Amino acid sequence: MAPSRPLGKNEPPSGVVATATRTMRILCCLNRDLASNIALNLLLPSLDGHDVRVGLSDRVGSVNSPTAEAPDRRELRVAEQSLPNEVLFPLIERAGLPDTGSRYLTFAEIERYRGVRVAPLPNPNTPAGLEAVRAFAPDLILTIRYGAILQAPVISIPRLGVLNLHSGLLPDYRGVLATFRALLAGDSEIGCTLHYIADGTIDTGPIVDVARMAVAPAQSLLWHILALYPLGIRLISTALSKLNRGETLATTAQVATEGGYYTYPTIDEWADFKRRGWATLRASDLHDVFRRYGPFEARVK
Repeated sequence: MAPSRPLGKNEPPSGVVATATRTMRILCCLNRDLASNIALNLLLPSLDGHDVRVGLSDRVGSVNSPTAEAPDRRELRVAEQSLPNEVLFPLIERAGLPDTGSRYLTFAEIERYRGVRVAPLPNPNTPAGLEAVRAFAPDLILTIRYGAILQAPVISIPRLGVLNLHSGLLPDYRGVLATFRALLAGDSEIGCTLHYIADGTIDTGPIVDVARMAVAPAQSLLWHILALYPLGIRLISTALSKLNRGETLATTAQVATEGGYYTYPTIDEWADFKRRGWATLRASDLHDVFRRYGPFEARVK
């Protein structure tokens, strides 16, 4: 993968179609959490040869006090953010594991081993964040679980637009924790949607592609959330290949009156979720994922 070059001056837009087989400047806006890290690891082969920068947010949504946050949401947040960021990733980096090409890398290892600049990105809707994006002058912005809702000034910068991977089927489930909503509704399948961000509204842009998978009743919410990312990254990889060949991505417009927007579940909704037999997460979910960052056996004395 081409190392991220120093930030330079912004370039004027030059159209909406990529030049065939050219190197693209791609800004990946992710959240500092387990699912985003897995997604980035899966995406790395498709980013090879492009000039890539990764900008991280620290959270999605507002910061609630411990009394306002539903216990199940807190457990999910600990599994997705606190455990990897405060325990797993620092231990891996301290151990100095080599890049074998077959294990997941932490955010810091991706920068160290693959030459991709990974850094916190100020909210792009602020002057500092907007200037950072303009300085890099991306041809394309990819967002996955990013913590800010991009507004018109930053959306207008990349000549190829802004693509978002939403971990839910649109337009049915806009907003956060779409997988939770699908399981709670008794849906037989869940999915993810690759769509353009055309304005500052949430999950409303033209749809590029959709991937679906069957619900696994014996598995947890976290298992289902993480299982979507291999499918979603295939959608992104296909889109990147088309853009790099100079093709325009075919899209389908969403109907504004269809589907619904959902925020974080309430305590009562979490209780209903559990009454229906669903588990938020299991230790085996984390064990199976954490092992992908190894092997660790050779480092254990």
